[in-house]
Amino acid sequence: MTISVLIALIGIWPVMLGIREDPSVPLGISGMTAADIEASSPQAYRLADFQARSSGIDLIVIGTLLSVVALTAYRRGQSWAWWLMWILPIWATSVAVLTLAIGVAPGQAPPTPMISGPIIAVLTASILVISAPRMIRRGSPSSPGSS
Repeated sequence: MTISVLIALIGIWPVMLGIREDPSVPLGISGMTAADIEASSPQAYRLADFQARSSGIDLIVIGTLLSVVALTAYRRGQSWAWWLMWILPIWATSVAVLTLAIGVAPGQAPPTPMISGPIIAVLTASILVISAPRMIRRGSPSSPGSS
């Protein structure tokens, strides 16, 4: 649950700061700083800034929803919640895969999400695998004699 709360909190910064929130993203993907993009094309900057702010809202929503599931159904051991929580490592992996598909600009370091995404994916998948015996039930919980 801590990770999903952090994701929601991390989303606040791009909502407030837009494309300038993480300089590694525009630099890593385009080879240009946010200021370079703004000077080159104010329209492209505005579009990228809008996308960064929208992504921040996405982080807040995803983090909040997963936190609610973790605090309620997952904590109560409901297996559907365990399956649903796999959204987090899948989503974190998809961010890194998308960055790989788009490619990093020549001579640039990978953007921060390309590093943090796999870390979050491995960490959350490990937690889910460790909790699997407790969360996955064989048979119906209300059936007599089910294991």
